[in-house]
Amino acid sequence: MAGIRNHSVRGDRALNSGDEDKLGFRDVAKRIATSLVDRASEDGLVIGVEGAWGSGKSSLLFLIGDELGKLPKDQESTVINFRPWLIGNRDALITSLFGELSTQLDQVALSAGDATRISVAKAKEAGEALRNFMSGLSKAGSAIEVAGDASGFGPVKWFGKGLKAFGEMAGKRSASPQLSRLKDKLAKSLRELGHRFIITIDDVDRLEPSEVIEILRLVRSVVDLPNVIYLLCYDSDILTHSIEKAADVKNGKSYLEKIVQLTVMVPKPEPLQLRQWFTDELHLIASAKDEDELSRLKVVIDYEGGRQLRTPRSVVRALDGVRFFWPPLREEKADLADLVWLQLIKDGNPALYRWIEEYCATAAMVSLGAARIDKAEKARQHAALLATVSDGHFNELMYRHYFAEQLPGVEPDYSEDGNGFKIFGPVSDRERDEAIRNVRLASLDHHRLYFALVGPSHALTHANFTSMWAAAEAGADEAGAALLRLQGEHATGTLTKADLLLERTASGAYDFLTPKQCENLLVALSDVMDEAYRRHPFDQSWVSSLWDRAERLIPLLLPRLEAARGLVVVREMFRDGAAIGWLTSLFRKETFAHGRYGNKLRPEGEWLFTNAQLDHITELMLRRYQAMSAGDVFSCPKPISLLFAWQQGGDDKGPRELVERNVVADEGLVETLEHLTSTINSSDRGKFAVLQKDNLTPFVDYERVRERINALKEHSVLGARARRLSIAFDQGTEY
Repeated sequence: MAGIRNHSVRGDRALNSGDEDKLGFRDVAKRIATSLVDRASEDGLVIGVEGAWGSGKSSLLFLIGDELGKLPKDQESTVINFRPWLIGNRDALITSLFGELSTQLDQVALSAGDATRISVAKAKEAGEALRNFMSGLSKAGSAIEVAGDASGFGPVKWFGKGLKAFGEMAGKRSASPQLSRLKDKLAKSLRELGHRFIITIDDVDRLEPSEVIEILRLVRSVVDLPNVIYLLCYDSDILTHSIEKAADVKNGKSYLEKIVQLTVMVPKPEPLQLRQWFTDELHLIASAKDEDELSRLKVVIDYEGGRQLRTPRSVVRALDGVRFFWPPLREEKADLADLVWLQLIKDGNPALYRWIEEYCATAAMVSLGAARIDKAEKARQHAALLATVSDGHFNELMYRHYFAEQLPGVEPDYSEDGNGFKIFGPVSDRERDEAIRNVRLASLDHHRLYFALVGPSHALTHANFTSMWAAAEAGADEAGAALLRLQGEHATGTLTKADLLLERTASGAYDFLTPKQCENLLVALSDVMDEAYRRHPFDQSWVSSLWDRAERLIPLLLPRLEAARGLVVVREMFRDGAAIGWLTSLFRKETFAHGRYGNKLRPEGEWLFTNAQLDHITELMLRRYQAMSAGDVFSCPKPISLLFAWQQGGDDKGPRELVERNVVADEGLVETLEHLTSTINSSDRGKFAVLQKDNLTPFVDYERVRERINALKEHSVLGARARRLSIAFDQGTEY
């Protein structure tokens, strides 16, 4: 069980029974508990336990209560843990507190006897005085219901008109002499009872400002009674701000000093204590894999821990971060020192953590050649870094050095006119390869592990890029084979690594390619795009398919070649490229874009090819189409598009004659129509096949072939296929 606890996320909670006191608060709690019983005034007291959020106020409060429970019988007191933030209606605050006090008075009476210093009679008398006082409050204007049993020690129920009214009534003796006498009698009974009631109220500063005022009125005016001591826990800065807002006073501190007679400051732990606590717990969670990692871990805890571990809460949260992230990262052989560094910053300075996350992602893209950072952007990013920290945060030169060591391309700037760091600098091959090999935060392949427990969103490793560009340097065949390998690797959603590589290349990586690599990549695309489709079919009519991404590279890669060489490459692509389907999609789009067919003329800046290049393409493609058999056409990814491209390229007769020859026989008719069927994807009906008149009329007699298909529906061999085609004809008339 101890091992499970060490690796379980603890959460930000106060100390409880069985928890270890890491910071020595128990000794402080013991002295406070003794003082509350021995040296506190019998007239009642309000004590403030002050400390910043996360400083351990709630833990100290628990330890005080725990120590009070250990005192001898003659020093015994009753602890009431009152938690107003659990009460939804602020008018119910007094109801809840008096109910707790009444219950505890009942318990004191039941526990009293000859063996104790408290007599049953005095306890009952105090309980009765409490009920009489509450009854008096009711008569003075608040609807309070008192329900007691024969012994006089029953539950108290009431419904107040507001805490403010109670405070005003209790504080104005002239308003009700009877009420004043009842409270005096209650005070006398509690004083004679001689039993301390210590009411702890935690997280007062987390209440709404209006609720803060209600609580302070409660403890100062309504239940300001002998032998009743309040311990209020709060952050004084936050509480005084709430007072100023709710009470409309200029000095919330002065207001608070009228309520709280004594303050106890939560001891501020030594930085060394906090770092040692973190180190001891970390040792139970994880271990460094080698001396280098251990050495860097020590530096991280000393330098970053010294800045970020400021409160007990910061230690707990940083440890929980490590507990949560380390198990999956350990399986990936990630770096413990890098994770600890990042978790310390995440909890101590979230803005700096986000800057680091963005920087690592951008640096990876720059290293992969998928992005460029100019001087102005570097300046903006550097200013954003400095904006996340306080002035002077990076003044210590050693800290600046260690901070820079964690991130790729960052160097400390030690010059007199320097401003901290030089960022997005060059990373040597040795540094890059070492970071990748050791799964470091600075690795462009692994940085996202530390933020999201998964690999980089680009899903492409440095090895993917280097192997692809090496293949493009070697030749078109090698580049095509490399691209198909990437197309066989899933990335995310419907995307493959080939999709991502083409996307990153279009986003900027093309600018780093040599003319030879550009040429080979263009030829490779003309060879493998159809095969890529056959291996992993996609909807060609939808946005951003692999074919679309390949198309977007053409106007980026061709201009990097000399004009004459570019024309040679274009001719090679369209003359010899095996991807006739993809080449057809380019040819058809350019035919429209240049205004050679239809009315979709596009500006010259949007053309993929020049007019001269398109002339060559048209000649080559028509020659290829005319040499194709029906089987060649139907083996293409989208035969209907090829037939239209053939016709729109200037040959009206060729495609129609090919189709008409193939539909003479019934078997040929069925085969032809099956290949010319289109697929509709409807939100209400899903995918279904259609044969549309507009698609068929340019190549066959539509009505005649439809009649022939209907006549074949009962054919012994072709019947089932003919019936499916008949349905496709019917559905084609609807869309």
